[in-house]
Amino acid sequence: MSSPPKSFARAFAVPSVLAALTAIGLLTALLGFGEWTSWIALTVPIGLTGYCIARGRLA
Repeated sequence: MSSPPKSFARAFAVPSVLAALTAIGLLTALLGFGEWTSWIALTVPIGLTGYCIARGRLA
């Protein structure tokens, strides 16, 4: 098992970035700004989640 996070900011840094990327991707897709921007912004959180599941960090 891993040790607990050292601070509140450290615990929520990566989830906050993933949430922001998802929101940006959804808004750009909804508003029609940059087709590639929305695809990239929505693929990064999915890819990172898949990577963590494959490595056994999420169960």
